[in-house]
Amino acid sequence: MWTAEITGAGVKQETEIMKRRASVMKAGLSVLLVLVAMVLAGCISSHSDVSYGPKGPAVGHDTLRQIKCGETTKGWLLAVLGEPSRVAQSANGPEILTYEYTKTIDSDFSFFIFFDADDRKEERTTYVFEIEDDIVMRYWKK
Repeated sequence: MWTAEITGAGVKQETEIMKRRASVMKAGLSVLLVLVAMVLAGCISSHSDVSYGPKGPAVGHDTLRQIKCGETTKGWLLAVLGEPSRVAQSANGPEILTYEYTKTIDSDFSFFIFFDADDRKEERTTYVFEIEDDIVMRYWKK
């Protein structure tokens, strides 16, 4: 009789532990379902926008490879790259054409009303061309 009571109490205690575990699992599952619902409802969102400065995207590597120092003319350079951002001319030195490109990336991440993060990155690319007698003598990226 005494053994049956102890065993009965042990079973009752084990049953209570199992009920608590099941309750914790239900709560965890409920939280997970709420998070999934928020994502599906659009409460968590992110996006990025890319924009370029007035000269547009930076000149590509394929275009730069076509430029041959000592051969490529200023006319070709202007026809392909357009007007430079700046022109400098010294009295007895070469003419310097500078092309400046800007790429801006705006990113936004928001989590319902609790969190909102904005980020802005700006990439600047500058190419400088040295011109003598209307011929590209050398060029470099700053």
